[in-house]
Amino acid sequence: MNILFSISFLILFSCTGLQSSKSEPEKSQTIDTVEYSNLYLFGSLETGVRYIDLDKNDYSLVGRVPSTTFKNCSKYAHRFINPVSDTVSLNGRTFKVENNKEKGIYNINIFEGEKLVNTVKLPVERPLPEVHEYYIHLLPYKSDVIMFMEDMYTTHYVICKYNSEGKELMRKEIEHTFVTHPEPKTDYHHRYLYFTDLTASQMVFTSHIGFAEKSKTVVLSMDDFAITEYDKTANGLILDENEKNLAGFVTQLNDHFSVQMIDNTKYEFEIKNGNPACEFILKDKLLFIANYHPIATGSSLQCFDLQTGKMKWTADVKQVMASHSEYYNKVTLSMYKDKLIMEGNETASDYVQLFDAATGKRLAVFGSFFEGGE
Repeated sequence: MNILFSISFLILFSCTGLQSSKSEPEKSQTIDTVEYSNLYLFGSLETGVRYIDLDKNDYSLVGRVPSTTFKNCSKYAHRFINPVSDTVSLNGRTFKVENNKEKGIYNINIFEGEKLVNTVKLPVERPLPEVHEYYIHLLPYKSDVIMFMEDMYTTHYVICKYNSEGKELMRKEIEHTFVTHPEPKTDYHHRYLYFTDLTASQMVFTSHIGFAEKSKTVVLSMDDFAITEYDKTANGLILDENEKNLAGFVTQLNDHFSVQMIDNTKYEFEIKNGNPACEFILKDKLLFIANYHPIATGSSLQCFDLQTGKMKWTADVKQVMASHSEYYNKVTLSMYKDKLIMEGNETASDYVQLFDAATGKRLAVFGSFFEGGE
Protein backbone atom coordinates (compact mmCIF):
# COMPACT_ATOMS: atom_id res chain seq x y z
CA MET A 1 0.00 0.00 0.00
CA ASN A 2 1.48 3.51 -0.98
CA ILE A 3 1.75 6.12 1.82
CA LEU A 4 4.01 8.64 0.09
CA PHE A 5 1.19 10.85 -1.13
CA SER A 6 0.10 13.79 0.96
CA ILE A 7 -2.49 12.36 3.33
CA SER A 8 -3.53 15.84 4.38
CA PHE A 9 -4.49 16.60 0.81
CA LEU A 10 -6.45 13.39 0.40
CA ILE A 11 -8.45 14.18 3.52
CA LEU A 12 -9.99 17.06 1.60
CA PHE A 13 -11.77 14.54 -0.57
CA SER A 14 -14.96 12.58 0.03
CA CYS A 15 -17.08 10.27 -2.12
CA THR A 16 -19.76 12.86 -2.76
CA GLY A 17 -19.27 13.69 -6.43
CA LEU A 18 -17.06 15.94 -8.48
CA GLN A 19 -17.14 19.71 -8.15
CA SER A 20 -16.93 20.76 -11.80
CA SER A 21 -15.13 23.90 -12.87
CA LYS A 22 -17.47 26.65 -14.02
CA SER A 23 -14.91 27.87 -16.53
CA GLU A 24 -13.94 24.37 -17.74
CA PRO A 25 -17.14 22.26 -17.79
CA GLU A 26 -15.50 19.68 -20.02
CA LYS A 27 -16.41 16.04 -20.28
CA SER A 28 -13.11 14.95 -18.70
CA GLN A 29 -14.36 16.25 -15.36
CA THR A 30 -17.43 14.00 -15.25
CA ILE A 31 -17.49 10.94 -13.03
CA ASP A 32 -18.52 7.37 -13.60
CA THR A 33 -20.86 7.26 -10.60
CA VAL A 34 -21.18 3.50 -10.82
CA GLU A 35 -17.58 2.76 -9.92
CA TYR A 36 -15.06 5.55 -9.71
CA SER A 37 -13.77 8.90 -10.82
CA ASN A 38 -11.65 9.21 -13.95
CA LEU A 39 -9.40 11.77 -12.21
CA TYR A 40 -6.17 10.33 -10.85
CA LEU A 41 -4.21 12.47 -8.41
CA PHE A 42 -0.50 12.57 -9.22
CA GLY A 43 2.01 14.46 -7.13
CA SER A 44 1.89 16.11 -3.72
CA LEU A 45 1.68 19.55 -2.18
CA GLU A 46 5.48 19.64 -2.24
CA THR A 47 5.99 18.58 -5.86
CA GLY A 48 2.84 20.08 -7.33
CA VAL A 49 -0.62 18.48 -7.63
CA ARG A 50 -1.93 17.46 -11.04
CA TYR A 51 -4.73 15.21 -12.22
CA ILE A 52 -4.58 12.58 -14.94
CA ASP A 53 -7.72 11.99 -16.98
CA LEU A 54 -7.82 8.20 -17.18
CA ASP A 55 -10.28 8.28 -20.09
CA LYS A 56 -8.14 10.58 -22.22
CA ASN A 57 -4.70 9.30 -21.08
CA ASP A 58 -3.64 12.90 -20.53
CA TYR A 59 -3.46 15.56 -17.87
CA SER A 60 -6.82 17.12 -17.01
CA LEU A 61 -7.63 20.80 -16.53
CA VAL A 62 -9.45 21.07 -13.20
CA GLY A 63 -10.65 24.47 -12.08
CA ARG A 64 -11.46 23.44 -8.53
CA VAL A 65 -10.24 20.79 -6.15
CA PRO A 66 -12.42 17.75 -6.94
CA SER A 67 -14.18 16.09 -4.02
CA THR A 68 -14.01 12.71 -5.77
CA THR A 69 -10.91 11.17 -7.28
CA PHE A 70 -9.91 7.67 -8.30
CA LYS A 71 -7.62 7.37 -5.29
CA ASN A 72 -10.28 8.02 -2.68
CA CYS A 73 -13.38 6.43 -4.17
CA SER A 74 -12.40 3.49 -6.34
CA LYS A 75 -12.22 0.01 -4.85
CA TYR A 76 -8.44 0.44 -4.95
CA ALA A 77 -8.53 3.45 -2.60
CA HIS A 78 -7.12 1.40 0.28
CA ARG A 79 -3.88 0.93 -1.69
CA PHE A 80 -3.11 4.64 -1.42
CA ILE A 81 -3.55 5.16 2.33
CA ASN A 82 -2.09 3.79 5.53
CA PRO A 83 -4.70 3.69 8.32
CA VAL A 84 -2.18 2.53 10.95
CA SER A 85 -1.13 5.36 13.26
CA ASP A 86 -0.59 6.33 16.88
CA THR A 87 -3.73 8.48 16.77
CA VAL A 88 -7.09 7.49 15.25
CA SER A 89 -10.60 8.94 15.35
CA LEU A 90 -13.73 6.85 15.82
CA ASN A 91 -17.36 7.60 16.74
CA GLY A 92 -16.56 11.20 17.63
CA ARG A 93 -13.66 10.20 19.84
CA THR A 94 -9.89 10.35 19.41
CA PHE A 95 -7.69 7.48 20.55
CA LYS A 96 -4.08 8.47 21.15
CA VAL A 97 -1.12 6.34 22.24
CA GLU A 98 0.88 7.55 25.25
CA ASN A 99 4.22 5.75 25.08
CA ASN A 100 6.84 6.92 27.56
CA LYS A 101 9.62 4.41 28.17
CA GLU A 102 11.40 6.58 30.78
CA LYS A 103 8.28 6.84 32.95
CA GLY A 104 7.00 3.36 32.14
CA ILE A 105 3.72 4.70 30.74
CA TYR A 106 2.01 2.68 28.02
CA ASN A 107 -1.58 3.85 27.56
CA ILE A 108 -4.29 4.68 25.08
CA ASN A 109 -5.92 7.99 26.03
CA ILE A 110 -9.46 8.55 24.74
CA PHE A 111 -10.63 12.12 24.12
CA GLU A 112 -13.91 13.80 23.22
CA GLY A 113 -12.74 17.06 21.77
CA GLU A 114 -10.02 18.14 24.18
CA LYS A 115 -11.56 16.35 27.18
CA LEU A 116 -9.90 13.13 28.38
CA VAL A 117 -12.72 10.62 28.99
CA ASN A 118 -10.78 7.39 29.59
CA THR A 119 -7.30 5.90 29.83
CA VAL A 120 -6.61 2.32 28.80
CA LYS A 121 -3.51 0.70 30.29
CA LEU A 122 -1.81 -1.55 27.75
CA PRO A 123 -0.70 -5.12 28.56
CA VAL A 124 3.07 -4.66 28.48
CA GLU A 125 5.76 -6.93 29.93
CA ARG A 126 8.70 -5.19 31.59
CA PRO A 127 11.05 -7.67 33.25
CA LEU A 128 13.95 -5.57 31.97
CA PRO A 129 12.50 -2.06 31.75
CA GLU A 130 15.89 -0.52 30.99
CA VAL A 131 16.03 -2.21 27.58
CA HIS A 132 12.39 -2.63 26.59
CA GLU A 133 10.98 -0.26 24.01
CA TYR A 134 7.46 -0.90 22.81
CA TYR A 135 6.23 0.08 19.37
CA ILE A 136 2.48 0.63 19.63
CA HIS A 137 0.10 1.08 16.70
CA LEU A 138 -3.63 1.79 16.36
CA LEU A 139 -6.02 0.81 13.60
CA PRO A 140 -9.72 1.80 13.35
CA TYR A 141 -11.92 -1.15 12.38
CA LYS A 142 -15.69 -0.81 12.01
CA SER A 143 -16.89 0.60 15.37
CA ASP A 144 -13.80 -0.52 17.32
CA VAL A 145 -10.08 0.18 17.57
CA ILE A 146 -7.39 -2.46 17.19
CA MET A 147 -4.08 -1.98 18.98
CA PHE A 148 -1.01 -4.04 18.16
CA MET A 149 2.43 -3.69 19.68
CA GLU A 150 5.82 -5.34 19.58
CA ASP A 151 9.14 -5.18 21.36
CA MET A 152 12.45 -6.69 20.29
CA TYR A 153 12.95 -8.22 23.76
CA THR A 154 9.64 -10.09 23.75
CA THR A 155 8.60 -12.91 21.44
CA HIS A 156 5.00 -12.08 20.50
CA TYR A 157 2.87 -9.37 18.99
CA VAL A 158 0.11 -8.40 21.41
CA ILE A 159 -3.10 -7.49 19.58
CA CYS A 160 -6.19 -6.12 21.35
CA LYS A 161 -9.56 -4.85 20.19
CA TYR A 162 -11.27 -2.06 22.17
CA ASN A 163 -14.70 -0.54 21.79
CA SER A 164 -15.28 3.21 21.74
CA GLU A 165 -15.48 3.23 25.57
CA GLY A 166 -12.04 1.63 25.85
CA LYS A 167 -13.33 -1.78 26.97
CA GLU A 168 -11.12 -4.65 25.81
CA LEU A 169 -13.16 -7.01 23.63
CA MET A 170 -10.52 -9.43 22.36
CA ARG A 171 -6.84 -10.23 22.77
CA LYS A 172 -4.46 -12.36 20.73
CA GLU A 173 -0.72 -13.02 20.78
CA ILE A 174 1.20 -13.96 17.64
CA GLU A 175 4.76 -15.22 17.87
CA HIS A 176 7.29 -13.19 15.90
CA THR A 177 10.50 -14.47 17.54
CA PHE A 178 11.66 -17.83 18.77
CA VAL A 179 14.37 -18.26 21.40
CA THR A 180 17.25 -20.72 21.52
CA HIS A 181 19.78 -21.30 24.29
CA PRO A 182 23.22 -21.94 22.75
CA GLU A 183 24.83 -21.55 26.16
CA PRO A 184 23.52 -21.89 29.71
CA LYS A 185 21.61 -18.83 30.87
CA THR A 186 21.91 -17.33 27.38
CA ASP A 187 18.88 -16.48 25.27
CA TYR A 188 19.31 -15.99 21.55
CA HIS A 189 16.34 -14.30 19.84
CA HIS A 190 15.48 -15.26 16.26
CA ARG A 191 13.10 -12.70 14.74
CA TYR A 192 11.20 -14.08 11.75
CA LEU A 193 7.70 -12.55 11.51
CA TYR A 194 6.67 -8.97 10.65
CA PHE A 195 3.41 -7.11 10.13
CA THR A 196 3.17 -6.58 6.38
CA ASP A 197 -0.27 -5.49 5.19
CA LEU A 198 -4.04 -5.22 5.64
CA THR A 199 -7.08 -6.38 3.73
CA ALA A 200 -10.58 -5.07 4.41
CA SER A 201 -10.96 -7.46 7.36
CA GLN A 202 -7.57 -9.09 7.93
CA MET A 203 -4.11 -8.34 9.26
CA VAL A 204 -1.28 -10.18 7.52
CA PHE A 205 2.09 -11.01 9.06
CA THR A 206 4.88 -12.72 7.14
CA SER A 207 8.54 -13.67 7.26
CA HIS A 208 11.31 -12.40 5.00
CA ILE A 209 13.12 -14.64 2.54
CA GLY A 210 16.87 -14.44 3.04
CA PHE A 211 16.63 -13.06 6.58
CA ALA A 212 14.19 -15.22 8.54
CA GLU A 213 14.94 -18.67 9.91
CA LYS A 214 11.28 -19.65 9.50
CA SER A 215 9.00 -19.23 6.49
CA LYS A 216 5.53 -18.35 7.69
CA THR A 217 2.50 -16.21 6.89
CA VAL A 218 -0.14 -15.55 9.56
CA VAL A 219 -3.56 -14.09 8.69
CA LEU A 220 -5.60 -12.62 11.55
CA SER A 221 -9.33 -11.95 11.14
CA MET A 222 -10.07 -8.55 12.64
CA ASP A 223 -13.68 -9.67 13.27
CA ASP A 224 -13.13 -12.63 15.60
CA PHE A 225 -9.29 -12.76 15.86
CA ALA A 226 -9.24 -16.23 14.27
CA ILE A 227 -5.83 -17.13 12.81
CA THR A 228 -4.85 -18.99 9.66
CA GLU A 229 -1.20 -19.98 9.18
CA TYR A 230 0.81 -20.93 6.10
CA ASP A 231 4.36 -22.26 6.08
CA LYS A 232 5.39 -19.89 3.30
CA THR A 233 6.56 -16.31 2.98
CA ALA A 234 4.27 -13.80 1.29
CA ASN A 235 6.30 -11.51 -0.97
CA GLY A 236 3.03 -10.01 -2.16
CA LEU A 237 -0.69 -10.41 -1.43
CA ILE A 238 -3.38 -11.27 -3.96
CA LEU A 239 -6.79 -9.87 -3.05
CA ASP A 240 -10.11 -11.04 -4.45
CA GLU A 241 -11.66 -9.16 -7.36
CA ASN A 242 -13.63 -6.95 -4.96
CA GLU A 243 -10.35 -5.91 -3.29
CA LYS A 244 -11.70 -7.07 0.06
CA ASN A 245 -10.14 -10.28 1.32
CA LEU A 246 -7.03 -12.33 0.80
CA ALA A 247 -7.32 -14.63 -2.22
CA GLY A 248 -3.72 -15.83 -2.24
CA PHE A 249 -0.10 -14.79 -1.99
CA VAL A 250 3.18 -15.27 -3.80
CA THR A 251 6.46 -16.64 -2.52
CA GLN A 252 9.48 -15.60 -4.58
CA LEU A 253 13.00 -16.98 -4.75
CA ASN A 254 15.34 -15.51 -7.34
CA ASP A 255 13.36 -15.53 -10.62
CA HIS A 256 10.91 -18.23 -9.51
CA PHE A 257 7.46 -17.29 -8.20
CA SER A 258 5.06 -19.70 -6.45
CA VAL A 259 1.40 -18.72 -6.13
CA GLN A 260 -0.55 -20.13 -3.18
CA MET A 261 -4.29 -19.43 -3.45
CA ILE A 262 -6.54 -19.68 -0.40
CA ASP A 263 -8.58 -22.41 -2.15
CA ASN A 264 -5.32 -24.46 -2.29
CA THR A 265 -4.78 -24.10 -6.04
CA LYS A 266 -1.14 -23.41 -6.89
CA TYR A 267 0.69 -21.86 -9.83
CA GLU A 268 4.33 -21.43 -10.81
CA PHE A 269 5.98 -18.91 -13.13
CA GLU A 270 9.24 -17.09 -13.66
CA ILE A 271 10.01 -13.41 -14.12
CA LYS A 272 13.36 -12.53 -15.60
CA ASN A 273 15.40 -10.50 -13.11
CA GLY A 274 12.73 -11.11 -10.47
CA ASN A 275 12.70 -8.85 -7.42
CA PRO A 276 11.47 -9.41 -3.85
CA ALA A 277 8.42 -7.10 -3.87
CA CYS A 278 5.15 -7.48 -5.76
CA GLU A 279 1.81 -5.76 -6.32
CA PHE A 280 -1.06 -7.82 -7.77
CA ILE A 281 -4.49 -7.40 -9.30
CA LEU A 282 -6.74 -10.40 -9.88
CA LYS A 283 -9.42 -10.05 -12.56
CA ASP A 284 -11.19 -12.61 -14.75
CA LYS A 285 -8.62 -15.36 -14.04
CA LEU A 286 -5.80 -13.00 -15.00
CA LEU A 287 -3.12 -12.08 -12.48
CA PHE A 288 -1.47 -8.73 -13.16
CA ILE A 289 1.95 -8.47 -11.50
CA ALA A 290 4.04 -5.39 -10.79
CA ASN A 291 7.46 -6.57 -9.63
CA TYR A 292 10.15 -4.31 -8.15
CA HIS A 293 12.92 -4.06 -5.58
CA PRO A 294 12.14 -1.87 -2.53
CA ILE A 295 15.72 -0.53 -2.28
CA ALA A 296 16.72 -0.38 -5.96
CA THR A 297 15.45 1.35 -9.07
CA GLY A 298 13.37 -0.41 -11.70
CA SER A 299 10.10 -2.33 -12.09
CA SER A 300 8.31 -4.73 -14.42
CA LEU A 301 4.72 -5.53 -15.33
CA GLN A 302 3.39 -8.93 -16.41
CA CYS A 303 0.07 -10.68 -16.91
CA PHE A 304 -0.19 -14.35 -15.89
CA ASP A 305 -3.17 -16.38 -17.13
CA LEU A 306 -4.40 -18.66 -14.34
CA GLN A 307 -6.44 -20.75 -16.80
CA THR A 308 -3.56 -21.61 -19.13
CA GLY A 309 -0.81 -21.45 -16.50
CA LYS A 310 1.26 -19.30 -18.84
CA MET A 311 2.48 -15.71 -18.95
CA LYS A 312 0.18 -13.82 -21.30
CA TRP A 313 2.30 -10.72 -21.82
CA THR A 314 5.19 -8.66 -20.46
CA ALA A 315 4.84 -4.90 -20.74
CA ASP A 316 7.45 -2.38 -21.84
CA VAL A 317 7.78 -0.37 -18.63
CA LYS A 318 9.68 2.89 -18.90
CA GLN A 319 12.44 2.94 -16.26
CA VAL A 320 13.87 5.72 -14.13
CA MET A 321 17.36 4.28 -14.64
CA ALA A 322 18.79 5.88 -11.52
CA SER A 323 22.06 4.98 -9.84
CA HIS A 324 22.05 5.50 -6.10
CA SER A 325 23.58 3.85 -3.04
CA GLU A 326 20.64 4.65 -0.74
CA TYR A 327 17.36 4.09 -2.51
CA TYR A 328 13.62 3.75 -1.97
CA ASN A 329 11.23 2.20 -4.49
CA LYS A 330 7.47 1.53 -4.14
CA VAL A 331 5.05 0.55 -6.90
CA THR A 332 1.27 0.80 -6.54
CA LEU A 333 -0.91 -1.04 -9.05
CA SER A 334 -4.58 -0.30 -9.73
CA MET A 335 -7.08 -0.62 -12.58
CA TYR A 336 -9.53 1.70 -14.33
CA LYS A 337 -11.93 -0.02 -16.73
CA ASP A 338 -9.61 -1.81 -19.20
CA LYS A 339 -6.44 0.03 -18.15
CA LEU A 340 -3.76 -0.80 -15.64
CA ILE A 341 -2.33 2.09 -13.64
CA MET A 342 1.23 1.63 -12.44
CA GLU A 343 2.50 4.34 -10.11
CA GLY A 344 6.12 4.32 -9.01
CA ASN A 345 7.61 6.36 -6.20
CA GLU A 346 11.38 6.21 -6.28
CA THR A 347 14.04 8.28 -4.60
CA ALA A 348 15.06 9.76 -7.96
CA SER A 349 11.63 10.22 -9.54
CA ASP A 350 7.88 9.62 -9.36
CA TYR A 351 5.86 8.40 -12.33
CA VAL A 352 2.52 7.03 -13.52
CA GLN A 353 2.26 4.69 -16.50
CA LEU A 354 -0.96 3.46 -18.13
CA PHE A 355 -1.22 0.11 -19.92
CA ASP A 356 -3.85 -1.73 -21.91
CA ALA A 357 -4.89 -4.67 -19.71
CA ALA A 358 -5.60 -6.97 -22.66
CA THR A 359 -2.27 -6.59 -24.44
CA GLY A 360 0.14 -4.88 -22.04
CA LYS A 361 0.65 -2.03 -24.50
CA ARG A 362 1.92 1.12 -22.84
CA LEU A 363 -0.60 3.91 -23.42
CA ALA A 364 0.83 6.90 -21.59
CA VAL A 365 3.64 7.99 -19.27
CA PHE A 366 3.62 10.80 -16.71
CA GLY A 367 6.51 12.00 -14.60
CA SER A 368 10.19 12.79 -14.98
CA PHE A 369 12.75 10.31 -16.32
CA PHE A 370 16.43 10.50 -17.04
CA GLU A 371 17.13 11.13 -20.71
CA GLY A 372 17.23 7.84 -22.59
CA GLY A 373 15.65 6.01 -19.68
CA GLU A 374 13.50 3.64 -21.71
